This record gives sequence, structure tokens and C-alpha cells, in this order.
Amino acid sequence: MSIPTHYETNYQWGGSDETGTLEINDYNPLPVGGPHDAPHYSPEHMLVGAAEICLFNTFYAIAGVSKFEIKGYRSSAEGDLEFVRREGYRFTKIVIRPVVTVAEQDLARAERALEKAHQACLIARSLSCPVEIEPEFRIKP
Repeated sequence: MSIPTHYETNYQWGGSDETGTLEINDYNPLPVGGPHDAPHYSPEHMLVGAAEICLFNTFYAIAGVSKFEIKGYRSSAEGDLEFVRREGYRFTKIVIRPVVTVAEQDLARAERALEKAHQACLIARSLSCPVEIEPEFRIKP
């Protein structure tokens, strides 16, 4: 499977406040804004979400190579944005809490795969703040 190695987006300001739209190729425009502009997506939320989605995508790929079935997956994530003296505001930590459901015989492989995904996630490796995971594994026959 080949993945794109070059990414482009287009931003269009809405004209009055922090809101606008972000377009990626021919996909539907994504409503974006500042962190307090509900229901718009903020860059801060998208950064945390990017790390969260990347963990799953990487885990999914490793599970496929490892030949085990993911029976369920959901996660939540949060990021701490803090003012750092002489640096300004920055994320100081992101925590992702995946809940992974697999068959009992696949539990050990799923645990290893998630740890590998955590280490291999492109987004997490590209950030200057630590990205931690607090996984929970569930068994489903």
C-alpha cells in the first residue's frame, strides 16, 4: 500500500471572526475556528485528534500484518496546553486512552501491536511534547 508523501490543504477565512473552512482535495470543507468557536474544529483539537487517529491507523496496520482481528476499538484523548516561560503556549503532554477489544488468544499480540503503534506513530514522533497511552484491553469471544 502506498501512502501520500506530500499533503496540501486550503484555508478560507469566514470574514468576521476566527472561523473559516479547511479543505483537503475535493473533500467536504471542515468548519474550523479558535478553541472556543463551537461547533468549529480548532487547531488544538485537531492536533490532539491527529495523534489519536494516527495511533489507531498505525495499530490497525500492525494488526493486519500480525494477523489478528480487532473486534472493537475506541479511544479518548486529551492534551495539556500550558504557557512555558520563554517559549509561549505549547502542548506539554497528550494522553490517549484506547479501549481495544480482541479475542482472548490475540490479547498478547494486541498488547505488543499497540505498543509498537505507539512507538511508530508518525504524528506522535513529529511532536515536541510526549504522547502517552493508557490502554485498556477487553476480551470478546
